[in-house]
Amino acid sequence: MLLENIEMLRDLTLPSILLRCLLSMLLSGILGFEREKKRRPAGFRTYIVVCLGSSLAMMTGIYLNSVTGSGDAGRIAAQVISGIGFLGAGTILVTKQNQVRGLTTAAGLWAAACLGLALGAGFYTGAIVAFTGIWLSLHILRIVDRYLYNHSRIMTLYVEFQSIRDVSRFLAYARQKQCTVGNLELSRTKNQDGNTTVSAIVTLHFPELVSHTQIVEIYGALDGVTFIEEI
Repeated sequence: MLLENIEMLRDLTLPSILLRCLLSMLLSGILGFEREKKRRPAGFRTYIVVCLGSSLAMMTGIYLNSVTGSGDAGRIAAQVISGIGFLGAGTILVTKQNQVRGLTTAAGLWAAACLGLALGAGFYTGAIVAFTGIWLSLHILRIVDRYLYNHSRIMTLYVEFQSIRDVSRFLAYARQKQCTVGNLELSRTKNQDGNTTVSAIVTLHFPELVSHTQIVEIYGALDGVTFIEEI
């Protein structure tokens, strides 16, 4: 805790306030840049504003506590933690295939707010260590997550069929390949031309490790299947 031991940086002095704000912008900007590259709803600027705002909220609580001599300096910070949940929830989307997107972005925003609170309180070491862990989770551990995802024997597919009879042929083919159907959700929708499209979200359990790309190609080539993708 080298920075915390410096008297000038521990108290709310001008150099301390500048350092806390600059670190908030730097660390959150690095995290937001990763989201920006993936064209997520909350990106570079959003992360910076969230982290900088929470840092200001923490410093405001400390300032009010030092000026009035009473009250809890963490009350404003507690409201930031609960309030950021509403902002994070706005980045979570559910597609028509019931695929959830935006969870990592929402979690990143919440973490950026926590970084800002730590920096606003002058807890530099904790903020930098936590930032390192978050950055590694978003970059390095993403490779591990992708590996586990691609080497799973369980696949969830979104499939569109020409008719309900094609669903039965699809499932029969899967069982013929020793594949177990774990979950099945069917729905019918009408297109603009008046035709009815049957869609299904199906979870398949394979007896051995398979290539997900090949499964999508093989099952997508079956009669009656008009669209297929893994979710």
